[in-house]
Amino acid sequence: MNFEAKHLIRWGIPGWVYISFVFLFFLINDQERLFQYLAAFDVSIVGLTAVLTGLGIIVGHIIHQMSMLFGFIIWTNWRVYFKNEYNLDKIIMNHKVGKDIRRIYSYRLGQVHALRALSTSGVLSSFTLLLLMNFYSFSLKGLMLLAVSLLVTVVTLINHYYFKRNFDFFIKQIRRDYREH
Repeated sequence: MNFEAKHLIRWGIPGWVYISFVFLFFLINDQERLFQYLAAFDVSIVGLTAVLTGLGIIVGHIIHQMSMLFGFIIWTNWRVYFKNEYNLDKIIMNHKVGKDIRRIYSYRLGQVHALRALSTSGVLSSFTLLLLMNFYSFSLKGLMLLAVSLLVTVVTLINHYYFKRNFDFFIKQIRRDYREH
């Protein structure tokens, strides 16, 4: 399996966002206990950063998989999708500028997937913050953090919607251009 840096970053960002919101919740609501907990492990800032970086990639990949399942797979007619994808691949491979089309297609599809995963991370972050505020500690600072989480989620949902429509238009244009030639 070939892992590129872009995949690690794409999977890491949703995880880092989720971990950051949870970490910030405890930082603003129970800072003393958080520092005591971290001190008990006798971990340096560099060590903690390394652990959270790795953990963020793992959590982010899980969030990415959840976003694929709940945001695409269960809503898609697989037979139709696979047939359309195969036909589109044939069009692109046989096109005189197929490599450029493939590069643009790949970029736009990657943006759609990344924004859907980031939106899922925002929803999970907001839900987790609600649970923490309900069962652990309710505070005005926690409420403000929840507002930031919800704002980030709304922004990423709007961006996802834009990039998905842009991607769909791109595919429609490829098919239209193919029929004209």
